[in-house]
Amino acid sequence: MTSTEEPDETAAATPAAVPRVPRFGAGASGLVSLLLVAGVLVVPLFGLLIAPLGLVPVLHFQSGGSPGIRAWGWIAALLAVGAVIGLGPFPLALLAAYGLIVVIPALSVELWAKLGLSEGRWIAIAVFAGVAVVLAGVAAVTMPAGPVEGVSAAMRSAATDAKQMYGAMGFAEGDIELAFDASERVVPWVLPSVITAYLITLLFWIRPRIPVLGYHVQVSSFEDYRGDEWLAAVFALSGLGALFLSGSLRWVALNLLIAVLLLYFVQGLAMIRAHLARWVGRGWFVRWGVALICIYPPMPILVTTLGVADSFFPLRPTASDDGGNP
Repeated sequence: MTSTEEPDETAAATPAAVPRVPRFGAGASGLVSLLLVAGVLVVPLFGLLIAPLGLVPVLHFQSGGSPGIRAWGWIAALLAVGAVIGLGPFPLALLAAYGLIVVIPALSVELWAKLGLSEGRWIAIAVFAGVAVVLAGVAAVTMPAGPVEGVSAAMRSAATDAKQMYGAMGFAEGDIELAFDASERVVPWVLPSVITAYLITLLFWIRPRIPVLGYHVQVSSFEDYRGDEWLAAVFALSGLGALFLSGSLRWVALNLLIAVLLLYFVQGLAMIRAHLARWVGRGWFVRWGVALICIYPPMPILVTTLGVADSFFPLRPTASDDGGNP
């Protein structure tokens, strides 16, 4: 996804240089965040763009020294109560979206600021916490069936109406059947990874803005980003699990593997950006041009491979390289 790269002027900002932004109280921060995140369910496509803004008031509130749970805790509790007493699927779906978009990132940033973690470790902690929550949520919703079987059954149930709709639009019935058969073989296995990709995009979107929100953490430019060293261990273990396990355990391992590969893809983008910044500059056309080119197959595989290689053998430019400065 393309929003992992942000202006370097913002990324290089330090707490001493950023402007002071008015801070909401706990109640107002939580309410504003809830209204913005609710856009995911109310206006699904546009809501995906505005929902990340719900993280901003909560992060800004807790940057003042107050625990973030004061802002998001009462929201999560109300949504959980609504789901338990049977107010329909909306409170549960909104709780899942709110936890992924606001609670997990806010907790991870709070942990980053308190423990002085590296950027790569902060990102890894937030991503794998999100993966764990998503996997647990899908497994809980599909019980007593397994997660893969449960998602497949839900897709088959929804396919009947979808086939009628596409048939009315003039699509051939055979083509519709082939498309649904192909998606049914893949989607149940990788559905959590689609949500993980959204979370990673959100984290890299908020990353250069964290100093502006009042946190005393060092945020480097995007081309300096490196993944946590523990990613290699997760990559090896999840890869072996995806190859040799079966059933639900293979589903867990496969989605962990995809999460690691997504992070390596971002690292590959950062490495490419580091080289292009020396020769082309850091304009918007560099950021968006590289990102758009790299999402077309087979470029994602190549960029991910470069990200993996960069973790073991530094591929970034150095000051001694001819032709420019790093």
